[in-house]
Amino acid sequence: MNNLAFNKRLIGAFAALALLASACGGGTDADAQEIVDQVLDTTTTTVAPTITTQATTTTVAPTTTTPELMMGEIQESFVGKVTAPYSGEAIVDGEVRVYFNNGSNGTLIAIYHGDGLADPTDLCPGNSLQADGFEFISNAPATPGACDGFSTERGSVRVCTSGVWLYETRIPNDSEGVLWGSLEKNSSEGIVGMTGQAANQAGTPMIDYNADTYAVSAMFTSDGATEITCAPAV
Repeated sequence: MNNLAFNKRLIGAFAALALLASACGGGTDADAQEIVDQVLDTTTTTVAPTITTQATTTTVAPTTTTPELMMGEIQESFVGKVTAPYSGEAIVDGEVRVYFNNGSNGTLIAIYHGDGLADPTDLCPGNSLQADGFEFISNAPATPGACDGFSTERGSVRVCTSGVWLYETRIPNDSEGVLWGSLEKNSSEGIVGMTGQAANQAGTPMIDYNADTYAVSAMFTSDGATEITCAPAV
């Protein structure tokens, strides 16, 4: 039985009692009605509100990431002019320069550029740091077999368009000393080549060695291009 029905029955009972009391006590019908009115005035019917709670489900759309083309920027930092051959004739046509930047993998990146590097050749570039003697000496082939017979540690080379090569050395970033860059090859005279050096400097720019594409100054390229693409040499 709900509260409303119970209260109605209660009021009815009071009304009946009032009428009975009026009849038994000699009261009038008006007296009985007054009692009923008082009961109605003092009786409150309360109906509790019904609250409905509905669970809310939020669906979040999956995030789709569109990979961006990585862009590195080659900036001049160290300059080593590789022009003087060890013996015989120069092994590349024209002038080659090498710049050193901090690399994204923790070691210096040597950036070679010049007209003579426009096409991959049988050259074996190399780098080292001169501090207490020569340290972190390495070579890496620009074409398969170009460093056969070299006993040095191996670096890695990425050959780029427009006569630019990137060489990941074994020299830690921000090393102090004199940096050497070379281009060498096997010949009938043994290992021949040419080399250049650059004094270390602070605040070397950082480049991403693994990028596929780089924005460059036209001064770095053999054809005046301002964008180059690179791929592993071997």
